[in-house]
Amino acid sequence: MPHKIKVQAKEITEAINKGLRKLGLRRDQVEVNVLETPRKGFLGIGARLATVELRQKRWSGNDLDSQIYMDVPKRRGRGGRRMNRGGRNSAHSRRNSRSLDRVPREHTPKANEPQLLPNETIQNAIIPDNLKQPMQEAKDYLNQVLTHMGIKVENLNAWWDEKQQRILLTFDCDKPAIVIGKEGKTLEAIQYLSTLALSRHFDTPISVITDTQNYWRKAEDKIDAEINRGIEMIKNGNSVFRFRPMSAQLRRYIHRAVEGNEYVVTTSEGEGRWRKVTFRPTEKALSQLSANKAPADFVPGVIGEDNTTETAENATQAAPENTVESSQNPVSKEEQTSVQAPVQVTQTVAQTFVETPDYTMKEDSVTITLTTPESSKEDTPTSQENQ
Repeated sequence: MPHKIKVQAKEITEAINKGLRKLGLRRDQVEVNVLETPRKGFLGIGARLATVELRQKRWSGNDLDSQIYMDVPKRRGRGGRRMNRGGRNSAHSRRNSRSLDRVPREHTPKANEPQLLPNETIQNAIIPDNLKQPMQEAKDYLNQVLTHMGIKVENLNAWWDEKQQRILLTFDCDKPAIVIGKEGKTLEAIQYLSTLALSRHFDTPISVITDTQNYWRKAEDKIDAEINRGIEMIKNGNSVFRFRPMSAQLRRYIHRAVEGNEYVVTTSEGEGRWRKVTFRPTEKALSQLSANKAPADFVPGVIGEDNTTETAENATQAAPENTVESSQNPVSKEEQTSVQAPVQVTQTVAQTFVETPDYTMKEDSVTITLTTPESSKEDTPTSQENQ
């Protein structure tokens, strides 16, 4: 099978997919170099296909450790050059002398970190009877796998995580970088083999997690902090909270960590390596949020400022007194001053509206009508004085 090919197609994406099918590889296993971009041209004249070059990713033998293992430091560049004058021969001799005198540096790997014990809940968990034999076989299987890999295992323990419903295997080893691998891929492969072996042997699904150097412990601690932040954001009114894309193991951890939570429900969205977990509010969270929310017509600072009581005397004093002539019963000027039309006053909050000939006073949808009595002839002088 060739390790490098050139492919042409109408579009760059189509050319890449065509090359992947020929190589039989995934997109993350090749390097893509676009040689020519497509061009449509005018009426087919000057059209050009997209040309890409696909090369399979490979590591050289000398650079394998620095790209796969985490505890091997990267190669550093050369130090400063010495400023020596001379011709071409002197420069060539200096290079040869430096290459002969150079002593390879010995890089000491990072010290191994001892694996911590799980939390007290897992340590004190009661192991079901039907899981005692699978846990023992999981320990034996993991020990055999690591022994075949040339890894010396110490402090291998099996625990039962009741909340996550999984068997947790913790151990120390002399070469943790080889066991963990790049981005934990090797550790995930060991877990997959252990889970598959136990599930087929006991004919029931059994989840197994292997941890060394506190690799998964640190990752799950970071996820726990994200879970708490997501729950608080949902409580504060956010409609959705999305995690970063992660592996199926970590997505399963989030689902089971918040299982039964009264404020959030979990769903997964996306495909492939972009699949992620989302938080959405429950009915209880929505009801509490709506209960704490102020109504739309609420105006702060005006509660208790309305004047809801006003006496009839104040209302009549606030309303102007007008004299209206009656066309049906004509009277003299003396009688006109003694006869007044009924007056009604409308009072809304602290404002009084007066209309002629009728007046209406309203206070928050309650109408209060105040009518002045007709003045008698004996009160004529007083009415004239008020006018």
